Order: sequence, then structure tokens, then C-alpha cells
Amino acid sequence: MFARALLRIALVASLSAAPAVRAAEPLQPWSGGPTPALRLSSLAGNELKLDDFRGRTVIVNFWATWCEPCVAEMPALQRLRNRLAAEGIEVIAVNYEENPARIRPFVERLGLTFPIVRDHDGTARSAWHVDVFPATFVIGPDQRIVWRAAGEIDWDDPRVEAQIRNLR
Repeated sequence: MFARALLRIALVASLSAAPAVRAAEPLQPWSGGPTPALRLSSLAGNELKLDDFRGRTVIVNFWATWCEPCVAEMPALQRLRNRLAAEGIEVIAVNYEENPARIRPFVERLGLTFPIVRDHDGTARSAWHVDVFPATFVIGPDQRIVWRAAGEIDWDDPRVEAQIRNLR
């Protein structure tokens, strides 16, 4: 429990440094190696695998309800998904170590319709090297990570949408 508290403090503290890194472009090129596997359960208990989305561009967003920047960007992520879903672009939101009873009211209140999965033990966070929340990865149709965003970004920014659309 103490380790989780320290991780949360470190993640929140690191958010203050994130905007300086993203000054030029909201999404930064990825150079962290191959795409880790992603196989998690949805709130309904169904298994979701990143492999199920092969051939599509996927935005994988790591978040938590206690993370204020995560909460702030969720409505814009939903709007982006609404604009791009017809083009086969999907958003998968990976919740960090919270139970469904806490996640469901949040999802309902914001009207989120993209897949929400649970990283119930932090294994996915570790595999994806998430060190700040929110952390977002844009996966190309070939299942390789192309871009990463550390911290909150504006998903309504036309530059972001253009970067994502250009992956098709």
C-alpha cells in the first residue's frame, strides 16, 4: 500500500515536467522498442486484446479517476473517437488499479463509449513503461507504437487529429 502511495505521488509530481517536453508537438515520436502485449478485461468481464484491432489505428490511454489531468482530457478523447470512429480509429482506456464500482459511475457520468479495461495489478502499466498519468500511446495499423504523450494533451487540437489521421 505504501509503494502504491509513493507511485501516485511520483506520477502526479512528474506531471509538472510533462508540458515542457511536449511544447513542439503534442504527440512525440516513440523510440521505446516494440509494442507490449495488451490483454485485459473490460468492466463487463470480457477480454480485450490489442491484437483484435490489427489493421486499425488505436489510441491506448492509461488513466485513473484520482488523476485530475486524466479526468480533464477524457471528454476530448471521447470527442476525438466520435470524429474518427467511422475511419476505424479506436480508443482503449486502461484504468490503473481501480475497481469497477469506482470506474463505472465515472464512465457513465462522462458518457464514455470507447472500451474501458482494467489494469487491476499494474502489470500493463509496468509493461508499457507508464511513469505519468495520463500516458497515451498511438498504435499504427501494423500494431507498432508510433507516438506517445506523457501527461494531458488537447485531443481537440487539429494537429493531434491530423497526426492520427495520417497513420491510416
